[in-house]
Amino acid sequence: MVLSTQHYSRLGVEALQGCNVSNLTNQQRQEFKESLWKHGVVVVRQQNLTASQLEEFAEQTFGNFPPRRASRELDPDISPDLQSQHVYILGNPKGLTQDVVGKFAWQWHHDKDLVPVTEGLDMNALYVVMLYGVKMPAEGEDGLPHTTEFLDMIDAYNNLEPQLQQQLGQMSMYHSPPFISKDAEAEIPKKLHPIVSTHKVTGKKGLYLGSDTAIPLGMEDKPEEAKQFWQNLFQTVLDCTPVYSHVWQPGDILFWDNSQVMHRGTPYDPTKYQRVALRLGIVDRSVN
Repeated sequence: MVLSTQHYSRLGVEALQGCNVSNLTNQQRQEFKESLWKHGVVVVRQQNLTASQLEEFAEQTFGNFPPRRASRELDPDISPDLQSQHVYILGNPKGLTQDVVGKFAWQWHHDKDLVPVTEGLDMNALYVVMLYGVKMPAEGEDGLPHTTEFLDMIDAYNNLEPQLQQQLGQMSMYHSPPFISKDAEAEIPKKLHPIVSTHKVTGKKGLYLGSDTAIPLGMEDKPEEAKQFWQNLFQTVLDCTPVYSHVWQPGDILFWDNSQVMHRGTPYDPTKYQRVALRLGIVDRSVN
């Protein structure tokens, strides 16, 4: 059973119980993916992996990574076991400090905005993110267990009034990540995505809101109006959609399908606790 601060029947199902993800059969991989498409968020417990092993699991399960424009150098102050070409370390891996890597992720967002524009890859592609908790804080800033929170955007769409569903079904928004470096702007420009989209596997309709940097089509020259539209719509979603909070245990790998859920990390005190989480994102191109 997955621990959570709030019961949620669909999100957060435990998968591959008692298994090492480095040694799965093809059938186990397929069943795992079916569970992910069905539940949106799944967790695999008690893993002990290097970053390279996590990367290898992702390729074997979902397909090849797109080629990188430049190779990434290892950080000599961080264990090589925590580093690979497609894995990013979130938290404070070098020890207690005031600085946190990935702090921008403490706001609600979809990670799919981070996917580079790729030929043959549409914006409704199945972008899966996995976050491996190597070392996690015992508590957040609020004194409660450290969590990552999720919103079921299929549930959110179903809970909207029919008139609003129809209105949103005719709208699209431009998206960019909540934080993006100048070096990445050319590779990850703004993308246009419908607010209501149909999941490639389940056929269910859900909302895609990106983050509060999203701009509705037609409001490009009205930034204040665009911001207010997004905030009002997101508040409507929060009012009608329960939050699933995953309580971390060391060795958890949390997987989520960005076509179905929004998420956010929660603050913790990096001067008191160390957090080492390995993040990896990959597109499943086996589903067209």
